[in-house]
Amino acid sequence: MGKILHKFQPDWEYEVVPGDSILERMGDLKLSKANFAINMGYSPKHIHKIIEGEATINEDTALRLEKVLDIPANFWMNLESNYRQALAKEKERKNLRQQTEWLKQLPLKDMIKFHWVDKFSDQGQQIQECLKFYGVASIKAWHNTQNKNFQAVFKSSDKFSKDDISIQTWLRQGEREAQKISCDSFNKARLENTLDQLRQLTLLENPDNFIPELTKLCASCGIAVVFTPTPEQCPMSGATKWLSKDKVLLLLSLRHKTNDHLWFAFFHEIAHILKHRKILFLNGNVGSDQTLKEEADKFSADVLIPKIHQCNLPSLQTQKSIIDFSKKIQISPGIVVGRLQHQRILSWGHFNNLKVKYRWHN
Repeated sequence: MGKILHKFQPDWEYEVVPGDSILERMGDLKLSKANFAINMGYSPKHIHKIIEGEATINEDTALRLEKVLDIPANFWMNLESNYRQALAKEKERKNLRQQTEWLKQLPLKDMIKFHWVDKFSDQGQQIQECLKFYGVASIKAWHNTQNKNFQAVFKSSDKFSKDDISIQTWLRQGEREAQKISCDSFNKARLENTLDQLRQLTLLENPDNFIPELTKLCASCGIAVVFTPTPEQCPMSGATKWLSKDKVLLLLSLRHKTNDHLWFAFFHEIAHILKHRKILFLNGNVGSDQTLKEEADKFSADVLIPKIHQCNLPSLQTQKSIIDFSKKIQISPGIVVGRLQHQRILSWGHFNNLKVKYRWHN
Protein backbone atom coordinates (compact mmCIF):
# COMPACT_ATOMS: atom_id res chain seq x y z
CA MET A 1 0.00 0.00 0.00
CA GLY A 2 1.12 3.58 -0.55
CA LYS A 3 1.92 5.94 2.28
CA ILE A 4 -1.14 6.95 4.30
CA LEU A 5 -1.24 10.59 5.30
CA HIS A 6 -2.97 11.87 8.39
CA LYS A 7 -5.89 13.98 7.26
CA PHE A 8 -5.50 17.58 8.37
CA GLN A 9 -8.51 19.72 9.22
CA PRO A 10 -7.39 23.31 9.97
CA ASP A 11 -9.30 25.16 12.66
CA TRP A 12 -9.91 28.14 10.39
CA GLU A 13 -11.83 25.97 7.96
CA TYR A 14 -14.40 25.18 10.63
CA GLU A 15 -14.49 28.16 12.97
CA VAL A 16 -14.98 31.25 10.82
CA VAL A 17 -17.34 33.26 12.99
CA PRO A 18 -19.71 35.31 10.79
CA GLY A 19 -19.12 38.24 13.11
CA ASP A 20 -15.48 38.43 11.99
CA SER A 21 -16.59 38.98 8.40
CA ILE A 22 -19.10 41.57 9.54
CA LEU A 23 -16.41 43.50 11.44
CA GLU A 24 -14.06 43.29 8.46
CA ARG A 25 -16.69 44.72 6.13
CA MET A 26 -17.59 47.41 8.66
CA GLY A 27 -13.93 48.43 8.69
CA ASP A 28 -13.91 48.68 4.90
CA LEU A 29 -16.94 50.98 5.07
CA LYS A 30 -15.61 52.96 8.07
CA LEU A 31 -18.81 52.04 9.87
CA SER A 32 -18.90 52.22 13.70
CA LYS A 33 -20.80 49.68 15.76
CA ALA A 34 -23.21 52.34 16.91
CA ASN A 35 -24.03 53.45 13.38
CA PHE A 36 -24.12 49.85 12.19
CA ALA A 37 -26.76 49.03 14.82
CA ILE A 38 -28.82 52.03 13.74
CA ASN A 39 -28.54 51.10 10.06
CA MET A 40 -29.48 47.49 10.79
CA GLY A 41 -32.45 48.49 12.92
CA TYR A 42 -31.19 46.35 15.82
CA SER A 43 -30.18 47.22 19.36
CA PRO A 44 -26.44 47.47 20.11
CA LYS A 45 -26.86 44.48 22.43
CA HIS A 46 -28.26 42.31 19.63
CA ILE A 47 -25.52 43.45 17.25
CA HIS A 48 -22.95 42.43 19.88
CA LYS A 49 -24.52 38.95 20.08
CA ILE A 50 -24.45 38.56 16.29
CA ILE A 51 -20.81 39.57 16.09
CA GLU A 52 -19.85 37.22 18.94
CA GLY A 53 -21.79 34.34 17.37
CA GLU A 54 -24.25 34.20 20.26
CA ALA A 55 -27.21 35.10 18.02
CA THR A 56 -27.84 33.34 14.72
CA ILE A 57 -28.06 35.08 11.39
CA ASN A 58 -31.53 34.20 10.13
CA GLU A 59 -33.12 35.10 6.79
CA ASP A 60 -34.26 38.52 8.01
CA THR A 61 -30.81 39.40 9.36
CA ALA A 62 -29.13 38.21 6.17
CA LEU A 63 -31.36 40.49 4.08
CA ARG A 64 -30.55 43.44 6.34
CA LEU A 65 -26.83 42.69 6.07
CA GLU A 66 -27.16 42.61 2.29
CA LYS A 67 -28.55 46.14 2.28
CA VAL A 68 -26.23 47.61 4.89
CA LEU A 69 -22.95 45.91 3.92
CA ASP A 70 -23.66 45.36 0.20
CA ILE A 71 -22.86 41.63 0.35
CA PRO A 72 -25.54 39.14 -0.83
CA ALA A 73 -27.80 37.53 1.75
CA ASN A 74 -26.88 34.02 0.62
CA PHE A 75 -23.25 34.71 1.58
CA TRP A 76 -24.29 35.43 5.17
CA MET A 77 -26.66 32.48 5.30
CA ASN A 78 -23.96 30.11 4.04
CA LEU A 79 -21.42 31.53 6.46
CA GLU A 80 -23.83 31.09 9.36
CA SER A 81 -24.75 27.56 8.30
CA ASN A 82 -21.11 26.50 8.00
CA TYR A 83 -20.29 28.02 11.37
CA ARG A 84 -23.18 26.31 13.18
CA GLN A 85 -22.34 23.02 11.50
CA ALA A 86 -18.73 23.36 12.63
CA LEU A 87 -19.84 24.00 16.20
CA ALA A 88 -22.11 20.96 16.10
CA LYS A 89 -19.33 18.77 14.72
CA GLU A 90 -16.89 19.93 17.37
CA LYS A 91 -19.47 19.31 20.09
CA GLU A 92 -20.05 15.83 18.71
CA ARG A 93 -16.29 15.18 18.54
CA LYS A 94 -15.91 16.15 22.20
CA ASN A 95 -18.63 13.68 23.14
CA LEU A 96 -17.15 10.97 20.93
CA ARG A 97 -13.71 11.39 22.50
CA GLN A 98 -15.28 9.83 25.59
CA GLN A 99 -16.15 6.71 23.56
CA THR A 100 -12.81 5.89 21.94
CA GLU A 101 -12.97 2.29 23.23
CA TRP A 102 -15.32 1.64 20.32
CA LEU A 103 -12.49 2.04 17.85
CA LYS A 104 -10.75 -0.95 19.42
CA GLN A 105 -13.63 -3.18 18.33
CA LEU A 106 -13.09 -2.28 14.67
CA PRO A 107 -10.48 -3.60 12.22
CA LEU A 108 -9.36 0.01 11.99
CA LYS A 109 -5.77 -0.71 11.04
CA ASP A 110 -6.89 -2.58 7.94
CA MET A 111 -9.65 -0.09 7.17
CA ILE A 112 -6.96 2.59 6.96
CA LYS A 113 -4.51 0.33 5.14
CA PHE A 114 -7.09 -0.48 2.45
CA HIS A 115 -8.05 3.23 2.17
CA TRP A 116 -11.62 2.54 3.26
CA VAL A 117 -11.34 5.39 5.78
CA ASP A 118 -8.95 8.27 6.27
CA LYS A 119 -6.69 8.39 9.31
CA PHE A 120 -7.09 11.19 11.86
CA SER A 121 -4.94 12.04 14.84
CA ASP A 122 -8.03 13.33 16.67
CA GLN A 123 -9.97 10.35 18.03
CA GLY A 124 -13.29 12.16 17.83
CA GLN A 125 -12.76 12.80 14.14
CA GLN A 126 -11.67 9.19 13.64
CA ILE A 127 -14.93 7.98 15.16
CA GLN A 128 -16.90 10.36 12.93
CA GLU A 129 -15.05 8.99 9.91
CA CYS A 130 -15.83 5.40 10.87
CA LEU A 131 -19.50 6.14 11.53
CA LYS A 132 -19.65 7.64 8.05
CA PHE A 133 -18.10 4.45 6.65
CA TYR A 134 -20.77 2.30 8.28
CA GLY A 135 -23.52 4.70 7.26
CA VAL A 136 -24.84 5.23 10.79
CA ALA A 137 -25.39 8.39 12.82
CA SER A 138 -24.11 7.17 16.17
CA ILE A 139 -22.31 4.35 17.95
CA LYS A 140 -25.66 3.28 19.41
CA ALA A 141 -27.10 2.99 15.90
CA TRP A 142 -24.02 0.98 14.88
CA HIS A 143 -24.61 -1.48 17.72
CA ASN A 144 -28.22 -1.87 16.60
CA THR A 145 -27.09 -2.80 13.08
CA GLN A 146 -24.60 -5.30 14.50
CA ASN A 147 -27.36 -7.02 16.45
CA LYS A 148 -29.24 -7.79 13.24
CA ASN A 149 -28.80 -11.21 11.67
CA PHE A 150 -26.35 -11.58 8.82
CA GLN A 151 -28.33 -11.14 5.63
CA ALA A 152 -25.64 -12.75 3.53
CA VAL A 153 -24.41 -16.03 2.19
CA PHE A 154 -20.76 -16.72 2.97
CA LYS A 155 -18.06 -18.97 1.57
CA SER A 156 -15.24 -19.10 4.08
CA SER A 157 -12.57 -21.30 5.54
CA ASP A 158 -13.43 -23.01 8.82
CA LYS A 159 -9.72 -23.22 9.71
CA PHE A 160 -9.52 -19.56 10.71
CA SER A 161 -11.08 -17.58 13.54
CA LYS A 162 -13.92 -15.31 12.57
CA ASP A 163 -14.87 -11.94 13.99
CA ASP A 164 -18.40 -10.74 13.28
CA ILE A 165 -17.38 -7.08 13.17
CA SER A 166 -14.57 -7.75 10.69
CA ILE A 167 -16.96 -9.71 8.50
CA GLN A 168 -19.60 -6.98 8.63
CA THR A 169 -16.94 -4.38 7.88
CA TRP A 170 -15.83 -6.30 4.78
CA LEU A 171 -19.45 -6.62 3.69
CA ARG A 172 -20.01 -2.93 4.26
CA GLN A 173 -17.12 -2.06 1.97
CA GLY A 174 -18.63 -4.38 -0.62
CA GLU A 175 -21.94 -2.56 -0.33
CA ARG A 176 -20.23 0.80 -0.72
CA GLU A 177 -18.48 -0.36 -3.89
CA ALA A 178 -21.67 -1.98 -5.22
CA GLN A 179 -23.47 1.36 -4.96
CA LYS A 180 -21.16 2.65 -7.68
CA ILE A 181 -22.10 -0.17 -10.07
CA SER A 182 -25.16 0.37 -12.25
CA CYS A 183 -27.07 -2.88 -12.77
CA ASP A 184 -30.11 -4.03 -14.68
CA SER A 185 -32.84 -5.66 -12.62
CA PHE A 186 -32.01 -9.18 -11.51
CA ASN A 187 -32.90 -11.72 -14.17
CA LYS A 188 -32.43 -15.39 -13.27
CA ALA A 189 -32.99 -16.67 -16.83
CA ARG A 190 -30.45 -14.23 -18.24
CA LEU A 191 -27.91 -15.28 -15.62
CA GLU A 192 -28.38 -18.95 -16.50
CA ASN A 193 -27.92 -18.13 -20.18
CA THR A 194 -24.75 -16.16 -19.36
CA LEU A 195 -22.96 -18.97 -17.52
CA ASP A 196 -21.05 -20.15 -20.60
CA GLN A 197 -19.77 -16.62 -21.29
CA LEU A 198 -18.70 -16.27 -17.68
CA ARG A 199 -16.91 -19.61 -17.82
CA GLN A 200 -15.01 -18.51 -20.92
CA LEU A 201 -13.49 -15.68 -18.89
CA THR A 202 -11.53 -18.25 -16.88
CA LEU A 203 -9.20 -18.53 -19.89
CA LEU A 204 -8.07 -14.94 -19.42
CA GLU A 205 -5.17 -14.73 -16.99
CA ASN A 206 -4.91 -10.96 -16.52
CA PRO A 207 -7.56 -9.47 -14.17
CA ASP A 208 -7.39 -6.24 -16.19
CA ASN A 209 -8.83 -8.25 -19.06
CA PHE A 210 -11.46 -10.40 -17.37
CA ILE A 211 -12.73 -8.21 -14.51
CA PRO A 212 -14.30 -5.48 -16.74
CA GLU A 213 -16.12 -8.10 -18.82
CA LEU A 214 -17.10 -10.09 -15.72
CA THR A 215 -18.49 -6.95 -14.12
CA LYS A 216 -20.39 -6.00 -17.27
CA LEU A 217 -21.93 -9.44 -17.83
CA CYS A 218 -23.01 -9.77 -14.21
CA ALA A 219 -24.40 -6.22 -14.08
CA SER A 220 -26.64 -7.08 -17.04
CA CYS A 221 -28.10 -9.85 -14.85
CA GLY A 222 -28.59 -7.65 -11.77
CA ILE A 223 -25.36 -8.62 -9.98
CA ALA A 224 -22.77 -6.13 -8.72
CA VAL A 225 -19.41 -7.93 -8.59
CA VAL A 226 -16.93 -6.38 -6.16
CA PHE A 227 -13.34 -7.39 -5.41
CA THR A 228 -11.96 -6.19 -2.10
CA PRO A 229 -9.45 -7.61 0.43
CA THR A 230 -10.51 -8.84 3.86
CA PRO A 231 -9.43 -7.42 7.21
CA GLU A 232 -7.95 -9.70 9.88
CA GLN A 233 -10.27 -12.39 11.29
CA CYS A 234 -12.43 -12.28 8.20
CA PRO A 235 -11.52 -15.56 6.46
CA MET A 236 -13.95 -15.07 3.60
CA SER A 237 -13.30 -15.84 -0.04
CA GLY A 238 -16.76 -14.84 -1.22
CA ALA A 239 -20.14 -13.57 -0.08
CA THR A 240 -23.55 -12.92 -1.57
CA LYS A 241 -25.93 -10.30 -0.24
CA TRP A 242 -29.18 -9.09 -1.70
CA LEU A 243 -29.16 -5.29 -1.63
CA SER A 244 -32.73 -5.10 -2.94
CA LYS A 245 -35.15 -7.41 -4.71
CA ASP A 246 -33.54 -6.40 -8.02
CA LYS A 247 -29.85 -6.13 -7.14
CA VAL A 248 -27.42 -8.54 -5.50
CA LEU A 249 -23.86 -8.06 -4.31
CA LEU A 250 -21.31 -10.77 -5.19
CA LEU A 251 -18.23 -10.03 -3.13
CA LEU A 252 -14.84 -11.69 -3.71
CA SER A 253 -11.65 -11.32 -1.69
CA LEU A 254 -8.98 -13.18 -3.70
CA ARG A 255 -8.15 -14.74 -0.36
CA HIS A 256 -6.15 -17.67 -1.75
CA LYS A 257 -4.68 -15.59 -4.57
CA THR A 258 -4.87 -18.21 -7.34
CA ASN A 259 -7.24 -18.53 -10.26
CA ASP A 260 -8.59 -21.96 -9.27
CA HIS A 261 -9.78 -20.60 -5.90
CA LEU A 262 -11.05 -17.37 -7.42
CA TRP A 263 -13.25 -18.99 -10.05
CA PHE A 264 -14.48 -21.73 -7.73
CA ALA A 265 -15.54 -19.04 -5.22
CA PHE A 266 -17.19 -17.00 -7.97
CA PHE A 267 -19.37 -19.82 -9.29
CA HIS A 268 -20.07 -20.94 -5.71
CA GLU A 269 -21.64 -17.53 -5.10
CA ILE A 270 -23.48 -17.70 -8.44
CA ALA A 271 -25.04 -20.95 -7.19
CA HIS A 272 -26.36 -19.21 -4.09
CA ILE A 273 -27.83 -16.47 -6.25
CA LEU A 274 -29.56 -18.95 -8.55
CA LYS A 275 -30.62 -21.54 -5.99
CA HIS A 276 -30.75 -20.02 -2.52
CA ARG A 277 -32.06 -16.52 -3.02
CA LYS A 278 -32.13 -14.50 0.21
CA ILE A 279 -31.48 -17.56 2.40
CA LEU A 280 -29.19 -17.04 5.39
CA PHE A 281 -26.02 -19.14 5.19
CA LEU A 282 -22.76 -19.21 7.13
CA ASN A 283 -20.06 -21.66 6.16
CA GLY A 284 -19.28 -24.07 8.97
CA ASN A 285 -22.81 -24.21 10.37
CA VAL A 286 -24.51 -27.58 10.53
CA GLY A 287 -27.87 -28.68 9.22
CA SER A 288 -29.45 -27.05 6.19
CA ASP A 289 -26.71 -24.45 5.83
CA GLN A 290 -24.09 -27.17 5.30
CA THR A 291 -26.38 -28.74 2.72
CA LEU A 292 -26.61 -25.44 0.87
CA LYS A 293 -22.83 -25.07 0.95
CA GLU A 294 -22.35 -28.52 -0.51
CA GLU A 295 -24.93 -27.82 -3.20
CA ALA A 296 -23.13 -24.59 -4.15
CA ASP A 297 -19.77 -26.39 -4.18
CA LYS A 298 -21.13 -29.05 -6.53
CA PHE A 299 -22.65 -26.45 -8.83
CA SER A 300 -19.34 -24.60 -9.07
CA ALA A 301 -17.38 -27.79 -9.67
CA ASP A 302 -19.75 -28.92 -12.44
CA VAL A 303 -19.70 -25.55 -14.20
CA LEU A 304 -15.92 -25.44 -14.27
CA ILE A 305 -15.43 -29.08 -15.26
CA PRO A 306 -18.68 -30.50 -16.67
CA LYS A 307 -19.76 -33.94 -15.49
CA ILE A 308 -19.17 -35.50 -18.90
CA HIS A 309 -15.43 -34.83 -18.55
CA GLN A 310 -14.94 -35.63 -14.87
CA CYS A 311 -14.32 -39.33 -15.51
CA ASN A 312 -11.04 -38.34 -17.22
CA LEU A 313 -9.59 -36.61 -14.18
CA PRO A 314 -7.84 -39.65 -12.59
CA SER A 315 -5.79 -40.17 -15.75
CA LEU A 316 -4.27 -36.67 -15.63
CA GLN A 317 -0.86 -37.37 -14.10
CA THR A 318 1.48 -35.24 -16.23
CA GLN A 319 1.68 -31.55 -17.02
CA LYS A 320 1.14 -32.24 -20.72
CA SER A 321 -1.98 -34.30 -20.08
CA ILE A 322 -3.40 -31.55 -17.90
CA ILE A 323 -2.73 -28.87 -20.52
CA ASP A 324 -4.20 -30.99 -23.31
CA PHE A 325 -7.30 -31.75 -21.23
CA SER A 326 -7.70 -28.06 -20.37
CA LYS A 327 -7.56 -27.09 -24.02
CA LYS A 328 -10.14 -29.75 -24.87
CA ILE A 329 -12.71 -28.50 -22.34
CA GLN A 330 -11.72 -24.82 -22.72
CA ILE A 331 -10.72 -24.10 -19.15
CA SER A 332 -7.55 -22.77 -17.51
CA PRO A 333 -5.01 -25.50 -16.61
CA GLY A 334 -4.69 -24.04 -13.13
CA ILE A 335 -8.37 -24.76 -12.46
CA VAL A 336 -7.85 -28.40 -13.48
CA VAL A 337 -4.82 -28.63 -11.18
CA GLY A 338 -6.87 -27.23 -8.32
CA ARG A 339 -9.56 -29.86 -8.88
CA LEU A 340 -7.02 -32.69 -9.06
CA GLN A 341 -5.44 -31.52 -5.82
CA HIS A 342 -8.83 -31.18 -4.12
CA GLN A 343 -9.75 -34.74 -5.12
CA ARG A 344 -6.33 -35.97 -3.92
CA ILE A 345 -5.48 -37.21 -7.41
CA LEU A 346 -2.45 -34.92 -7.13
CA SER A 347 -0.63 -33.77 -4.02
CA TRP A 348 -0.97 -30.09 -3.11
CA GLY A 349 2.50 -29.24 -4.37
CA HIS A 350 2.21 -30.73 -7.85
CA PHE A 351 1.95 -28.49 -10.94
CA ASN A 352 1.20 -25.29 -9.05
CA ASN A 353 3.17 -23.55 -11.77
CA LEU A 354 0.07 -23.94 -13.96
CA LYS A 355 -1.99 -21.83 -11.59
CA VAL A 356 -2.30 -18.08 -12.16
CA LYS A 357 -1.36 -16.12 -9.05
CA TYR A 358 -2.86 -12.77 -8.05
CA ARG A 359 -2.00 -10.11 -5.53
CA TRP A 360 -3.52 -6.82 -4.46
CA HIS A 361 -1.83 -3.70 -5.84
CA ASN A 362 0.15 -1.64 -3.34
